[in-house]
Amino acid sequence: MGINNSRLLKSKKSKSIQVSSHDLLNKEKESTYYLSNDIDDIDRLHIHHFFKKYIFQNNFSSPIEDNLISGCKVLDVGCGPGTWLLELSNTYTSSQFIGLDMKPIYPQEIKPSNLKFVEGNIFNGLPFPDNEFDFVHMESMILILTRDQWNFVFSELMRVTKTGGFIEVVEPYIIPDEAGPIFKKLYGGIYDSSLKRNVDMNLSCNLDSIFESHSNITKIHRDERKTIIGPNGDKIGMVYQNIFVSFCTTEMAIDSLSNELGISKEKFKYMAENDIIEEFKQTKPEINYIRFWTQKNLI
Repeated sequence: MGINNSRLLKSKKSKSIQVSSHDLLNKEKESTYYLSNDIDDIDRLHIHHFFKKYIFQNNFSSPIEDNLISGCKVLDVGCGPGTWLLELSNTYTSSQFIGLDMKPIYPQEIKPSNLKFVEGNIFNGLPFPDNEFDFVHMESMILILTRDQWNFVFSELMRVTKTGGFIEVVEPYIIPDEAGPIFKKLYGGIYDSSLKRNVDMNLSCNLDSIFESHSNITKIHRDERKTIIGPNGDKIGMVYQNIFVSFCTTEMAIDSLSNELGISKEKFKYMAENDIIEEFKQTKPEINYIRFWTQKNLI
């Protein structure tokens, strides 16, 4: 999730959950972000998938459907519980699908025969040969990757994509113009704690400029959808309200963000579970999702 202004709040001392990963670019040993593998988090990721499918009215924007029907090879990087892959592999049975994630929260046994999951870390490079996939998909990495890491990761996505194949990256950003003070405070805590890890969520609306710095790709396309968060956004706005509240009230987020904002865990939890819901009734903050897609140049 990104936000289209530079700062919301003055940064305070933060505490975040550690997830070990190799950082090829700044030689730090660890990357931190608010993700876990408990049931509530997995349920939220499932709901998040169907939210995105609803606002776009499909599962991808790249012109790849004919290839999927006839049979091609697809990679989903950072696949999480595999919701996107499970749906596509059941729909396009002639294609082969692979999901990669550093946390094995995807199905281990009950899955279509044309779907395989691989445990791996994108920071170590993708464990696949060059020119392997017809379609490479990645989403929800804006809380994880620094600008330099975005460059490295995109180069890896390009490397494993076949000539003429497609790459699609999906990320959100917040439009705070109609947001109230509580939402700005909560989201500001997420923004500031991320920035301390050199993760700038504002990059999510400008990823095309990063991707365009790479050679061997065609024009970067943008497909955007906006939703008002909360009851003023109708039923789909309520769905995203629940996603946001669920994210903010995980144990990890409560520990980290209460410290970031300099308030007690109890006060933070009440703010995230009650105050924000009342505020959403009076405000119209927007979440904007962008699909960036491009084709690897034909040689």
